[in-house]
Amino acid sequence: MTKTLKKQKSERWAIVGHGPYGLSYGLVKDDDAKIVADKSVRLYRARNIRLWYGKRGGITSLAAFGPCGPKMQDSRIGAEISSMLLLEVKAIHDCTPEAVAAFATFAAIEVT
Repeated sequence: MTKTLKKQKSERWAIVGHGPYGLSYGLVKDDDAKIVADKSVRLYRARNIRLWYGKRGGITSLAAFGPCGPKMQDSRIGAEISSMLLLEVKAIHDCTPEAVAAFATFAAIEVT
């Protein structure tokens, strides 16, 4: 039985799980069918997520609310780059407008 994937909007902000443990945030321009077929996606305005704090635990809460809360500045989210190619895509979590706004205000900091 072949499952048909729904057509997604062509551009959306998302958190992408990739490789064994990778997590990145950025703009996805491909639809789900292409990503599943290729097992990869190019992420634009991309940022690496190493550690985050938010309202609740878990990746879906990060996609819903973005980095937030009293420990938000202790999060480790990298600086934005123009794009990155992600291989071994495991999951795409579409972000809410609230999460997109939170990521936009979160500045990457230098760890010394």
